[in-house]
Amino acid sequence: MLLTGVLKIKLDNPLCMIILLLGLCGPSVGSYIAQKKESRINGLKEFIKKAFSFKSSLASYFLVILFIALYFVFPFVTGQIKAGIPVYIAILIIPLMLFGGGMEEPGWRWVLQPELEKIFPLPIAAVFTSVIWSFWHTPLFFIEGSSQAQTNLISFFVLIVGMSFAQAVLYEFSKNVWLSILLHCSFNAFQMAFVVEETILTSIFISLIMIIGAMLIRVIVKNSKYKAS
Repeated sequence: MLLTGVLKIKLDNPLCMIILLLGLCGPSVGSYIAQKKESRINGLKEFIKKAFSFKSSLASYFLVILFIALYFVFPFVTGQIKAGIPVYIAILIIPLMLFGGGMEEPGWRWVLQPELEKIFPLPIAAVFTSVIWSFWHTPLFFIEGSSQAQTNLISFFVLIVGMSFAQAVLYEFSKNVWLSILLHCSFNAFQMAFVVEETILTSIFISLIMIIGAMLIRVIVKNSKYKAS
């Protein structure tokens, strides 16, 4: 904010890009420090190995697909969506989204959400997580050239609540932060393929569908024989 607002440095400036990259990786750095301090991990190698543990149940991967579908169902039904980049390109750039939001998840879902759940039930913990997640992104709305610069701040905050519920339920079921990383990367990639008309009302409906859907899925999973492993 200081660089772009006062010094008039744009996002494509190398210094600004370095600072932005540090911000994107901040939650992961915080997660590593916290887990190392609590002796949950031995070092960086174990941290990376656990963060990218691809082995998980098919049901867990199915939940990733289901939550992506829930996000887009309302815009599709109401026609508030238009084509962006080709879908196959969106799929190809999912790995690039590791540094476009994905690496926040080791902080939000691996540490913050579980710690909050020691005090609050999952829904309340998800709301608190969404507030912190939202404010973490706030500076981007004031940086010219960032992905958030042209979006509505309130709409973004509302959507984050719905996404936070989806992520909370996904992590509770899978206990695998890699799935949370994948879901975050997929959200960001497919939002470029299916461009939603951003209004506060649309964001509210999308978020409500995701919240209700996530909680219903949670009930179904808890009463089923499916296991994450």
